[in-house]
Amino acid sequence: MDAHVRSLLYREPHLYDLAFPDADEREVAMCRTAWTRFGPAAPGSVLDLGCGSARNLARLARVVPECWGVDFLESNIAYARSVRRGLTLHVGDMRTIRLGRTFDVITCFGNALSYALTDEDLARVAATFGAHAHAETLLMVDALNARAYLDGVGVDARIEGTLQTPAFTATSVSTHTLDRARRRLTRTRIWRIPGRPDVEDYAEYRLLEPDELCALVRAAGFEVRALHDNREFLDSDLRGAASAGPDLAGMRGRKLFLFASPARG
Repeated sequence: MDAHVRSLLYREPHLYDLAFPDADEREVAMCRTAWTRFGPAAPGSVLDLGCGSARNLARLARVVPECWGVDFLESNIAYARSVRRGLTLHVGDMRTIRLGRTFDVITCFGNALSYALTDEDLARVAATFGAHAHAETLLMVDALNARAYLDGVGVDARIEGTLQTPAFTATSVSTHTLDRARRRLTRTRIWRIPGRPDVEDYAEYRLLEPDELCALVRAAGFEVRALHDNREFLDSDLRGAASAGPDLAGMRGRKLFLFASPARG
C-alpha cells in the first residue's frame, strides 16, 4: 500500500494535527455513542489500525485503560511516541500484523482501509480485524463511499487549500481523478511553502460500495450492527452530504461508518 501514497502530512506528522484540528472531537464522540448503543459500555482495551499520529487514540485513552495503535509509517509512530504518552504503538502492516491478543474495541479510521486497493488486500485487512476480536468486540471502520463519489455528492476536480502553522502558511492545490470502473480515486496535491521547494503528494484510494463493505466484514466473521454515511448515526440513502466548511482533502461527507461485532453461532 505504501507505493500508492506520498504525503507531506505523513513525512511531517506534526502538520496533520494542524491541517485537521478536529476541535469538536467528532470521531471520539462517535466512538462513545457507539459504545452506548452496541457495547462494550466501558471498554478496557482499544486497537486502532492505521492510527496515524495517534491523536484519536490519545483521546480515547482518557477513558480506556489499554490503548494500542498500529501504523505502516515509521514517521507517524515516531511522532506519536514523542507526543502521546501511555500508548502502546507499533509500526506494522495492517494486512499482516498479529499482536497475539484481542481487544474490546477495534477501530480503523482516517481512510486507512481505503489504501487497500485490491480485493485481496481488503480481505487480508478484514482478517486482521477478526484475528484481534473476541466474542464481545466492537469493530468500527470508516471507508470512502463509492455511492457518494459515483452517484451522490461527487468529487471536486480541483481544490485549493491553506494550512496555517506557527512557522509558515502553506497553500495547496489538489486535483482528483475518478476511475469509475475500478472505483479508484487518485489525488495529486502540490504544496507551496515559502522558502521551500514545492512538495507533491500522491495517493490512490479504493472506493467501497455500502454492500461491498458489509460483505467484507461478514466474510471475516462479523455481523453488521449499523452502517451510516455520517458520524451522527442519522439514517439516509448512503449517498453522502458534502461539507459546507473548508475541506482541505475534499473528502468530508463522502465516508461510510460501519459498526460490527463477531457473528454469534
